[in-house]
Amino acid sequence: MSIDLNLNIYPTAGQLERATSQRVRALYSQKYGHQPSKVDCHLLGNKVIISLEDVITPIEKLLVETASSSLVKQVRSFIDEAIKPQLQELVAETFQVNVTNCLYDTAIDTGCSGAIVILADVPQVRRPKSFYKKK
Repeated sequence: MSIDLNLNIYPTAGQLERATSQRVRALYSQKYGHQPSKVDCHLLGNKVIISLEDVITPIEKLLVETASSSLVKQVRSFIDEAIKPQLQELVAETFQVNVTNCLYDTAIDTGCSGAIVILADVPQVRRPKSFYKKK
């Protein structure tokens, strides 16, 4: 007896993760004129974890060298708050699930940012064909 699971209806988690990483990179490039050197995305149940490297813009680097650290942190805080709703919309569109919360922060000293995006539900994904192979 063969079970037709319509494996091609939904994207795999890996496909959604790659699409999200690419869209986040494009968002940074379009909105901030600076592309992170690395963007990783992982789906864990109803949570999407996004890590970004080298997110500090050239103007922020200049501020780090010439201004007080409190000013740089304040500028970055405004940037982080500005990107959160855009990131939430991007994730909701990609995963086809509403976002209930988004935590986002940047470490200026390392140039890394991270987001934890909490989805209203676990997204529909298909498992890779290797999942169904008998061992």
